[in-house]
Amino acid sequence: MEATLVKERRNADRVPFASQVMIVYGEFAWVADVLDMSQGGCGVFRPAGCLLRVGNVSRLLFFQGPGPAVPVSARIAWINDRHVGFEYHEPQSVPPNPP
Repeated sequence: MEATLVKERRNADRVPFASQVMIVYGEFAWVADVLDMSQGGCGVFRPAGCLLRVGNVSRLLFFQGPGPAVPVSARIAWINDRHVGFEYHEPQSVPPNPP
């Protein structure tokens, strides 16, 4: 039921995407695997020890190995035991491009 409600609120279709992201929230940071993404947001597998709550604003740093990362500001739209859903503050390409 929860997944259905989340899907109904989305403005863009999400596509599966294999990548990693660093989630930065205040003094905390976690690395997570990306589940899917769209122009308006992304879903990730919830990292161990994740302290995020719905409504928290974080900085996402998308990367695919050594080299530059792509920073994106986002709000936690939903969270459960296995996944975290982010809503970007500004629309992004899929995958997000460097500024």
